[in-house]
Amino acid sequence: MLPRPRGRRPGRYTVEFEAPDTDGEFIATALAISALMGGMADAVDTWSEELTRRGMPPAIVLQFQQVADDLADAEHAARRAAANFADYFEDERTIAARGIRIIGTPRRGRRAA
Repeated sequence: MLPRPRGRRPGRYTVEFEAPDTDGEFIATALAISALMGGMADAVDTWSEELTRRGMPPAIVLQFQQVADDLADAEHAARRAAANFADYFEDERTIAARGIRIIGTPRRGRRAA
């Protein structure tokens, strides 16, 4: 069964992700994008294998195999983005987990209260 297109034009699919407000939302959304790309890669790969079994010319099937490979690359890139984010902000997240809020840099000449 094919997914139903949403949007104004037939054949278009709408997937929306809200801008993250927290680190957890960012990581969850990046991993959701990764899962979406991986699922699409698997679906296109399975479909291209079926095309091969049905005798579709290799020059045509190759294009869909490339699509599947590109989607798999996107899956890995989104997963790396989540991991890089977590690594980049590891110290800040550790500090925040201890209950310390980082709200900015103190201005010169002002003492922290």
